[in-house]
Amino acid sequence: MTRLYSLSDSDASSVISRSTFSSFSSQTKSSSSSSYTTAKNASDFSLELDRDPYGVCCQGCQSRDVGPYRHFQNIGADSFDYSRIPNSASLFRRLRVLIGKLAGVDLQHMTRQQKLAFWINVYNACMMHAFLEYGIPCGPHQVVGLMRKATLNVGGYTLNALAIEHFILRLPSHSKQAFVKLTSKDKAHIQNNLGLEWPEPLVCFALCCGSKSSPAVRVYTAGDVENELEAAKKEYLQAAVGVSQSKGKVLIPKLLDWNLRVFAKDRESLVEWICDQLPGDLQRELQRCIGRCSPSPPLQVMPYDFNFRYLLTA
Repeated sequence: MTRLYSLSDSDASSVISRSTFSSFSSQTKSSSSSSYTTAKNASDFSLELDRDPYGVCCQGCQSRDVGPYRHFQNIGADSFDYSRIPNSASLFRRLRVLIGKLAGVDLQHMTRQQKLAFWINVYNACMMHAFLEYGIPCGPHQVVGLMRKATLNVGGYTLNALAIEHFILRLPSHSKQAFVKLTSKDKAHIQNNLGLEWPEPLVCFALCCGSKSSPAVRVYTAGDVENELEAAKKEYLQAAVGVSQSKGKVLIPKLLDWNLRVFAKDRESLVEWICDQLPGDLQRELQRCIGRCSPSPPLQVMPYDFNFRYLLTA
């Protein structure tokens, strides 16, 4: 069987991710507000987005440095132009050829780091490809529906985005929606041969379903995936966590609330864990808030925003 490319199958996903990013970015309208770093003539909203990509300041938190997120490319529904697809025919042909060759990838002899980078990249490429194929969903239920339809054949198995996230990268999922016509024997084979030896908690900061509350998308590499995930975690938390001294509360994204038990035993210990992840100024702000509130400052969970947006790293 023809292998996906000459280097190694573990690098296949990074090639596909970069090709998907190129196809995706080619559908955006040319405008000064498409990137955080070119906001000189953008609207006040775009300038505010530069400082506050997750709307934390709108909830009473003071403006602060959001770190690397201020440099990421912003692709929203208003900048996505399907009429440009015919102009990108060659990119789409290359992308389909690369995706088609995923069926011949052999993951059984990959290391955990290679599998981890591979599946994160495949998940993100799978979702971006689904938006290109089916369009932008108009609500939460439609987003979940798109995740069911977002399928790829990997190593001879047809998997959707839900299966990749909840069975391969996380603990096994019992959701009937996670797999596409797979037998119990196939599921066991995928878990034992295609999946990770143990789940990776930091994938929640790497997987993007194309919503405004999702973390930014980047290409992960097998040789440095652990450091890249650590950076993705810290950068997301810097951009998505806020502290209100006047109200004595900490704002956290819904993504953290969903994964509370992954990183802490309760909300009080979650605040301590968050504090350890934040950079200097924001960490000191949180420490002051903790010192003023006993035993721990109350948490306000930001609602999850399913509206379409991609933040792409440079």
